[in-house]
Amino acid sequence: MRTERPVDASPSQSPPVVVPVAPSRSVRRSTAHRASNRRATAREYKDDVEGRILDYLKDHPHSTTGDMAKGLNADRGAVATGIAHMLRAGEIVKNTDGQIAIVHPPTPVTRLEAAQMDDTSITSRSRIS
Repeated sequence: MRTERPVDASPSQSPPVVVPVAPSRSVRRSTAHRASNRRATAREYKDDVEGRILDYLKDHPHSTTGDMAKGLNADRGAVATGIAHMLRAGEIVKNTDGQIAIVHPPTPVTRLEAAQMDDTSITSRSRIS
């Protein structure tokens, strides 16, 4: 840090003003590198909610989102997000009662088709008995 004296003041009258100086490039790069490593480690430990949902549906067909959240001991929002991703991908279907089942075999849906469809068209396309 560099210190500067005010122009009109003598050194004994007031304390010096501290002007912040940006850290050197190597310090910024090492800080960014550590942060990147922390994020990568966090991604490794992130839970595979969608895989757990599929496993749960194999054992408990026609489950609702709330049932799965309780059974998986997971956040209901995270379970709902995973279900929405799998609905768009065509891996699972949902009926009007909110019950969800696995599609055998999974029908691939392109991103364009998924964007054009809404939840009602997915549920009307294939019903759960």
